[in-house]
Amino acid sequence: MEFQQVMQQINKKQIDPIYTVVGSENYLKNEFMEGLFQQLGGIDVLDISRIDLQEVTMNDVLDEAEMFSFFSDYRVLIVSNAMFLNSQSKNKLSDSEQKRLLGYLENPNQATILIFNVENPSLDKRKKLTKSFNKQTKMVDISELDEGQVGRYVQSYINNLDISFTREAVEELLIRVNYQLTNAMTEVNKLEIFGQTEGRITLDSVQSLVPRTLESDVFQLTNAVANKNITQAIQIYQDLLLMRHEPIALHALMVSQFRVIVQSMILGRQGMNQADIAKQLGIHPYRVKLALTSGRSLQLSELLNFYVEMAEVDFRMKTGVGDKETHFYILLSKLTSL
Repeated sequence: MEFQQVMQQINKKQIDPIYTVVGSENYLKNEFMEGLFQQLGGIDVLDISRIDLQEVTMNDVLDEAEMFSFFSDYRVLIVSNAMFLNSQSKNKLSDSEQKRLLGYLENPNQATILIFNVENPSLDKRKKLTKSFNKQTKMVDISELDEGQVGRYVQSYINNLDISFTREAVEELLIRVNYQLTNAMTEVNKLEIFGQTEGRITLDSVQSLVPRTLESDVFQLTNAVANKNITQAIQIYQDLLLMRHEPIALHALMVSQFRVIVQSMILGRQGMNQADIAKQLGIHPYRVKLALTSGRSLQLSELLNFYVEMAEVDFRMKTGVGDKETHFYILLSKLTSL
């Protein structure tokens, strides 16, 4: 079930006895747990247990789940590393454990809120056990969001604050956190405190308070290269080398960024608007806007040729051909001749 739907049910005090939380987005996981505990009210800390399935057996989990509380109406049992549901997992349940678990799913202890955390979202849907979990537990999807989803989530959250964010501030924030939701929300909370005096967060606020990441620096590097701003590109590249970033890693990120530019230009030529391109590529519309702007400095044929050159350089770097740092400057020299 969609995360927001689950949270709406919890906020209405519609609490299920078993939850299966699938995915690895920590911010959403924390939101789920905080919302659940808030609705459960005065649950005693002694009635919250955490169990790692890599350290205990399923029988231990079920023994704990079948117990009752002496202090609160509910007990909460949080089970991490429930990898037995994953398709490629080596963690298998014995026949007796599976039989007992299936029995518990059909008739759970209503005084225990049992939460299975499954970080890997690739569940084996063919298994009888997985089908039972889908049917008899509340599935909570906290998979990592794509760029567009992160942008919408952050904007929706900001819209409900007592302070305002300029459009440029939000766009710069998302770039600096590489469209990662957990990092974005951490920075939003920090900016919210800063903005209490001014009542407004601007581009300058974000540039002053939100640290740059490698991805955001490479984003600037890619734009400089695409716009044939050779001096700026060399300066950014040398700064990144001084920060001890590996040339191979830098180049791989640049290839990824140029792929977005190429894809955006091709889809734009096919008549798609920025919103449709963003949806098609699963990225934030602002990235599409920047990609299309950067791509205009080159003809599409030139852009494709340069992208092919980048792919060939990527192969040479990874196979140890030539000096790793020099490849970037060779690429720039080829760019100037386009």
